[in-house]
Amino acid sequence: MKSKIILIVGVLVLLLAAVGGTWWFMKSTARPMPAADGEAAVVAAPALKAPEYYSLSPSFVVNLQNERSMRFLMIEIELMSRRDDTFSRVEQYEPRIRNDLLLFLSKLDREAIATVEQRQKIQEEAMAVINDVLKTESGKGGIDAVYFTKFVVQ
Repeated sequence: MKSKIILIVGVLVLLLAAVGGTWWFMKSTARPMPAADGEAAVVAAPALKAPEYYSLSPSFVVNLQNERSMRFLMIEIELMSRRDDTFSRVEQYEPRIRNDLLLFLSKLDREAIATVEQRQKIQEEAMAVINDVLKTESGKGGIDAVYFTKFVVQ
């Protein structure tokens, strides 16, 4: 009886060693198989660089157009980019970026900022304004998103 248990344990250890050795050998020599004719090869997408953020401070404050009484819009803007040199260029050209954004925001009226969809459109247009400045001054854009972290109408 005791010899049967020893024999079973020995066979199990040998079997586990064979499975483990096979797995280790296959893992270290595994290569992707080429795509068959007519099939597209699956290519791993490159990992995206972590986003970086930049705050355009201080806040932007503009008068809203076509108002019978004085109305103000205050916006705090954060920029997002996944490129390395973007924010150094933003800092370099920040006076022009702020100028062009103020001119753009000054054209808005209360109806143009009433809904979430309209505010998202303003975000896209603000991103285009910033990227236009960067492209004009340095030859390339780089801002991937514009976020409003404060949006107050008074």
